[in-house]
Amino acid sequence: MSHAPASLAQHFETPDGFTGHFGWLCGFSADDRFLNDGLERFSHQQANQRAYAGETLLALMLDPRAIQIAPVEVPGLLHLPWAKADLPFNLMHAKVAVLGYRSTDKSDAWCLRLLVSTGNWTRQTLEQSLDLIWRLDLCSDELVVPTEATQQVRTDICSAWSLLLWLREHYDDRALLANPLTAKAVADMDAILLKQVKPKASGLNARFFDNRKASLLAQLPARVVYASGRETARNYLAMGSGFYESSMPGEHASVPLSIIRRLRGEEGEPRLLTATSTVDLFVNEASCQGIATAAANLTAASVSVRPAAQPAYFPDVQKRTLHAKFIFSASETGHSEKTASPWLYLGSGNLTRQGFTLKMGRSTGNLEAGVVFAPTPLNWYPAKSGGADPESIGYYLPIQWEQECVPETLQQGKDLEVGSEVFSAAPVAYLMWRDTDTPEQGWLSADDRSRGDYSVLDTSRQPCAYVDGQGFAWCGPRPRQVVVSWQEAGATHVMTVPVLDGFGRLAATELPEISLEDAWMQLDSFPQSPSEEELPDAFDDSKRSADKQRTIAPGKEAARYPIRQIMELIEGIAAKQTALEPRDWPVWCARLEQSLIQAAGCGLLQQFLTLEINPLHALRQPAFRPRFAETADHPEGLRYENALSNIEAHWKLDTLHPLGVLP
Repeated sequence: MSHAPASLAQHFETPDGFTGHFGWLCGFSADDRFLNDGLERFSHQQANQRAYAGETLLALMLDPRAIQIAPVEVPGLLHLPWAKADLPFNLMHAKVAVLGYRSTDKSDAWCLRLLVSTGNWTRQTLEQSLDLIWRLDLCSDELVVPTEATQQVRTDICSAWSLLLWLREHYDDRALLANPLTAKAVADMDAILLKQVKPKASGLNARFFDNRKASLLAQLPARVVYASGRETARNYLAMGSGFYESSMPGEHASVPLSIIRRLRGEEGEPRLLTATSTVDLFVNEASCQGIATAAANLTAASVSVRPAAQPAYFPDVQKRTLHAKFIFSASETGHSEKTASPWLYLGSGNLTRQGFTLKMGRSTGNLEAGVVFAPTPLNWYPAKSGGADPESIGYYLPIQWEQECVPETLQQGKDLEVGSEVFSAAPVAYLMWRDTDTPEQGWLSADDRSRGDYSVLDTSRQPCAYVDGQGFAWCGPRPRQVVVSWQEAGATHVMTVPVLDGFGRLAATELPEISLEDAWMQLDSFPQSPSEEELPDAFDDSKRSADKQRTIAPGKEAARYPIRQIMELIEGIAAKQTALEPRDWPVWCARLEQSLIQAAGCGLLQQFLTLEINPLHALRQPAFRPRFAETADHPEGLRYENALSNIEAHWKLDTLHPLGVLP
């Protein structure tokens, strides 16, 4: 397993000196195990920490018939529902991510990452499949004096971004606006792409492409010429796909043969493949659909059908199935061991009509995306037979020339089955929680973005009572998510929507009661999140009651002097926040508000309040605030004063004398 390349999840890892800010993903399918893995790498926060923060870091757009991934299954991610009436594609099959990172030490530095994958966002991709990934990074420092390579990367990212922007118009993103920190992160990323990347990325063609206006096959020859810089006819072609056309009389292996004809210039395109070229088609022997009955046709066309190679860096016992979609071409010359004039297509489009030869259309072509680029020339064969050699082509592609499929061993396997029920947007995208005076009860209400009638179902799947002016009555602790039901076109639909708490946290775990000492530890560690062990379990709400009752031993608090500790807290907060950068201010205000409200029941604080003094008043003075938030005349100052007001309300300081003001 030596020299194994990075897995798809590992490509979410932050660049050195950066932290994950926000990202967009689209794909055919996904699962919670992969996404939690990727999110932990993207944010360097574990599930309990992300559930505590209640922010959305990744927005996911899947094929509309994919089963919903509920908010609590992957803290920090929202699976967006379909928002339109009709589907403009057969399948939403493109697998693309644009991830945004921000610098940990430079206030205005950022990094963008483009991922184009042949695999879905699932554990199966990591553990059972042979898949490929193409990645580009673009950092703000590279734009100071951009090279031609940098300009090409900008063009590619812009092309992928245009696809994601088009998709965003078709999905319901209202819940992304619920949390103010998430809304800002989305706006920040949009501004970077539209104002800093896009305007200057002109005069070049993108290597990234999709099939909204023309099929992948129709665009392939021109993409090859641009990416490779030449119209050279190569003498070798390899094609692979995880899925092929089902058996059709008279049309066996129609797509692979169509690709060969196009590349040989038989339909008027540039001649990119010689008439006598060697052609290999790589398949899964146990599931290759129509290829299983097309052996004679392929042999007649001088196409060899071969089983996909198992890379040497995977364990021998872990045989993987081909899922990658790729076309590789190069020339083999007698005077060199390296591939000459190589080019490679990889992407979501299987070698089928829906995936490769048809443009996107309802009931016709899928929505597909891929890239064509010129890889660095590599050796045809590894330095050691059967070894993992990063200098050889077999290290990157599942191709080999030692085995050929026997027609009798080829099996059609199962066709792809896709459900018919669409995960469509509910009238409400999220609900807001409001406490009542009675413990374990509250109200759930919608904002002005909701549309239409709906019901909220309780834990027994019974409708909650609705009271005008209040909302839906909920009996029990604040839920992190609830199920809503509505009628549409004579059918009943249900969807799980996240709940927004009073701190603007979405689908967040309960905030445990803490001491003032713990509150300061949370503030002093900013911008780091509290450790996972200190927080409620992200996946087990049964532990929430015990978490909320967590207190500091009375002896420990009694040993401290209330006045001194409160003064130290105020001085520590002032010193911490006056040194902050503006970009960290919204998160700091949220941390300050949450931490101090969590400490509202602290015994030491209650001892101090017997003095009838409001200690937080000192934090309103300009000397205790950073220059950019000294007054409420600026958004940063207003945000800060609102946070202080909320803390004062929970600490019940309304009638107490302000600290530092003479009677």
